[in-house]
Amino acid sequence: MKLSCALILKEVVHRRVGFFLSLMAATIAVALCVAIWMTQSAAEKETRRNARDIGSNIFIIPVSVDIYDYHQSGYSQKTMGEDAVEKMVSAGKISYNHLIPTLTAELSLRGRKVRLTGTATARHPQQRPSKSKMGVVVEPGHVHLGSEVGRLLGAKKGEEIVLFGRNWNVERIAPEMGTVDDITILTDLGDAQSVLERPGQISEIKAISCVQCDTPEDRSLATLRTELAKILPDTRVYLMKEIADARVKQRRMMDSYSPFVIVVLLIASAVWLGILAAINVRDRINEIGLMRAIGYGSGIIGFLVLGRAALVGVLAAIFGCAIGYFLALAYGPEMFPVTARAIRADWSLFGFALLAAPLLAMFASFVPAAVAVRHDPAITLRQDRIG
Repeated sequence: MKLSCALILKEVVHRRVGFFLSLMAATIAVALCVAIWMTQSAAEKETRRNARDIGSNIFIIPVSVDIYDYHQSGYSQKTMGEDAVEKMVSAGKISYNHLIPTLTAELSLRGRKVRLTGTATARHPQQRPSKSKMGVVVEPGHVHLGSEVGRLLGAKKGEEIVLFGRNWNVERIAPEMGTVDDITILTDLGDAQSVLERPGQISEIKAISCVQCDTPEDRSLATLRTELAKILPDTRVYLMKEIADARVKQRRMMDSYSPFVIVVLLIASAVWLGILAAINVRDRINEIGLMRAIGYGSGIIGFLVLGRAALVGVLAAIFGCAIGYFLALAYGPEMFPVTARAIRADWSLFGFALLAAPLLAMFASFVPAAVAVRHDPAITLRQDRIG
């Protein structure tokens, strides 16, 4: 065994360029796999956050609303009690989350029709707690003005204005969106209820569907309506298909992307290591033939090839993990700023890499090792005589 290990080290020193190329390929593969794995959690959370920020895909309105009027006006002109949100929050585990109550109405402002919308902080069912915030939160006494409304009033951020007989602080003037948001005044829900004289009333509840992504659309909507009928029988729910589909596609893409990249890296690394091992065996074929001729057995020959591969794997695991940890911790927060806290050093990866990298390198070198073991020393001796 000592002799075999010594021969491996001498061969590494003698053919250091080939060994370095093998080590570099394996190290890059390990480093990238470690970095991807460590940032996977942050990537998934950021994807969910981005998918969530696409917007609500569920709208719950009173059952008495005329659907034609609802789609033409873009909001529910009839109201329901604000306690509907509390009923959903206390309903247990349901397929709804991020419940946002709103109250909307059209008002006249300087000869123009504008939309006043009051909104509250998103609520979560008891069985679906969430630390992340969704939607726009407006402080009481403040307003967010759409771009056209801001232009109509000549208002500026931070100044006091008078609207509907009340004083307001302009917290934000939104950029031009090209939608109805440009003529919308966004306020706190309580302030909107006061202005519209509709205390305790809301127009609709916006939410996000939590039905599994692989559930067919018809079954998903049926699940949502069945649950809602038990909680709020005097309401109806509508699912915005385009938003729901965009959210599902984004999450599916992220779920499959990282595993695909890791598999491609491992395959490419294995192929590269196999090619370099084959070149190494070809360059050493005369040496192997002489060793067989003076009595070295197949086990020793195979050990020399596979041992070299194992050494490549061990060193690649050490260097690759160090580089992978550095890449993930140094650049991961820049790639995923919202969920950067999810990026932590996973030291169990080092132990896994120490096991997996040598095995992968030995697997990639198996065919070249088999060729070396099966080499007939008589061929080498015959060639030497001819030479």
